[in-house]
Amino acid sequence: MGLEIEFDYDDTEGGRWSAPSETQPLRARVGRRWNAGLAAGNPLFVHLGIALAALVLGAASTAGFTQGRQAARDRAATVLHLAPVGPFVIDSPPSPPTDVRQLLATPWTDAVDEHVTLRVVNDGPDPVTVLGAQVTASQFAPATLLPAAPGGATAATTTTTTAPGGVSALGGVAHFVCGDFPSVDPVATVARLTVRTADGGTRSQTLMIDRFSDIEEQRVCQRMPEPGVITSFGLLHSKTRGTYTVLVGVTNRAPFPLLVWVPADAVTSWRSDSGLDVRAPAPVSIPPRGSANIAIPVSVVSCALALESAQGGYGYDSLAFADFRDGPHNARVHQTEQGLALAAPDEIAKYCGLPELPGIGGGGSAG
Repeated sequence: MGLEIEFDYDDTEGGRWSAPSETQPLRARVGRRWNAGLAAGNPLFVHLGIALAALVLGAASTAGFTQGRQAARDRAATVLHLAPVGPFVIDSPPSPPTDVRQLLATPWTDAVDEHVTLRVVNDGPDPVTVLGAQVTASQFAPATLLPAAPGGATAATTTTTTAPGGVSALGGVAHFVCGDFPSVDPVATVARLTVRTADGGTRSQTLMIDRFSDIEEQRVCQRMPEPGVITSFGLLHSKTRGTYTVLVGVTNRAPFPLLVWVPADAVTSWRSDSGLDVRAPAPVSIPPRGSANIAIPVSVVSCALALESAQGGYGYDSLAFADFRDGPHNARVHQTEQGLALAAPDEIAKYCGLPELPGIGGGGSAG
């Protein structure tokens, strides 16, 4: 867009330019009109000031209300974490009897109730009251924990407020089932806590205690008595030098059929570490409260390793037990193992051309 300027001048003879007239600056003109229109006593000016003040006051009130609500939410937040020492402790059952007669006389069970304790630290800026927790794992059913009273008792009436940095202790009983697993498989041990915050509200927080449920829980199940009891142990001699058969008598104390077999890793361990070729027999099924003999053929493949294992009394986990109804190749089978000393000192010494060694487990004869 162009700006066209037209100059008008007098072209008559003796004509002159008109004399210039000075104009006031724009700011002066506008200011004069503003001052004239909005004098101090003008009602429009008073109303505008009132409206502006109300707007500022409203914005300040809204900001204060929002900040107050945020501060209340921040105060109500729960920040809990596991105690650094002994956060989750499970009482373990006493060790099972080692005497065979006592084991056979003891009714077998794969379930046990054990007291558990959970300790958490309050990391929040305000005191909180831990009302309880539910702990789940693969080895036991969901356990309800309540605040622990002095002396270890647990009751809902013992709830106390925990100051910032303080420790809350919860206790309860977990029902362990070591011979089977629940249909739902929570791999991790998880605690879901219920907390009353400083504002009086009730909130929940989830803490992972153990990602694979194998710290305390496995220790409980490892101390449970096994359903299969080794009642006899002997050797069957062979006419082939360096070869013999270990005969193991097993009694089933469980009310279900028991499956017994030699694991593949046990065969590998005996050969590579002890110089013995262990041939795994076919899995054997033992009826409820019945007995069976397991025959394990063994041959010497390395005199140096075999003599060392015989003199050292090596005993690898050579027998595996499981519920026959699950089968040995079921991914969810609960498998337990027992060690056997399959190195027969006398047989190994005779094969390797050495004097007889002191009989160390398995040196006897069954025929």
